[in-house]
This record gives sequence, structure tokens and C-alpha cells, in this order.
Amino acid sequence: MIDPAELAAAQPDLEMLLVEMIASVLGEQAEPTAEPLPAAVGLAVSRLVIQDPQDGSFLGVDVRAEGNLITTLAATLLGVAEPAPDDMLDVIAELGNIAAGNVKSLLCHNGQLSLPAPQLAFEHEGDSPDAIRAGASLLGNVMELVVMPLHSADAKTRWPSGSAQHSAEVGV
Repeated sequence: MIDPAELAAAQPDLEMLLVEMIASVLGEQAEPTAEPLPAAVGLAVSRLVIQDPQDGSFLGVDVRAEGNLITTLAATLLGVAEPAPDDMLDVIAELGNIAAGNVKSLLCHNGQLSLPAPQLAFEHEGDSPDAIRAGASLLGNVMELVVMPLHSADAKTRWPSGSAQHSAEVGV
């Protein structure tokens, strides 16, 4: 699909993609930042996988944000004072879907995109050495877009109906 050097060269494009996504989807001004997400903070994470049909390789695409940022965004987008956890999962899943679709267009035009796997977590594991991170600061918080080569898709990865991956999952 893409070698680590190509992925590293795409970092400025990933940063621009993240900042532009925040502005167009959320209507918020964001600035690129090298500041990582705080270590001990609740997180909202959406993971999607892109599979290259030519060589079968995989890229993982994560959108991560501080939990209080997703709470604020969900409240604003959904017009509720206190969004439920499912509302926050919906917001991070949609942000992940938008970002991963753009990453697919940038790095693997013919790739197959999985469904988002959103979760609320208390911490996140470290990234692989080949992972490329783009960060944005908005509303006093950090949001990250992280793209990484994967050896395989996680067994929990869900694929859209009608895709070759979905057919293999259900034994069609």
C-alpha cells in the first residue's frame, strides 16, 4: 500500500486534512499542534481500517480527542445540554469516518474502508514507530489524526455489506 517513507511524507497533508475537517464539519477554528493528547485523560477514539485490494495491506486510521472536547462538540452538534455516551460515540465515529475517507483518497484511492469502531477509553496505548500523527488544537483541547501501517485488520473490524471483506466475514 504505502511504505513508511511515503507515509511520513504525507504528514503535512494529514495535518491540513485534520484542520480543514474541523473547520468544515465542526465550524471551529483549529491550529496545528505538536502537543500530544494528555496521558491521563478520558479519550474518544474512532478506528477505521483501509485495505489495499492490490496487495492486501492495511492502514489503520485513528481520530482521537479528549473526552471533554467530544462532550462539548456532541452537545453543540446535537443541541443537547448533556450528551449521552452514545452521542459522543456517534460524533467521534462520524469524525473518524470523514477523516478516514479523506486519508483513503490521499493514500490509497482503490482501498476498501471499514466501518468505524468508536470507543470511550481512559488511556491509549502507544503508537507503533511507523505511525504518523497530525494534531490540532481547538477549544483549548487536542484532537489527533494518527495513520499507521497494520499487519492485519483486527478480528473485530467490521466491513460494509457487499464488500469482499464482509462476504468473507459472513462466509458468503
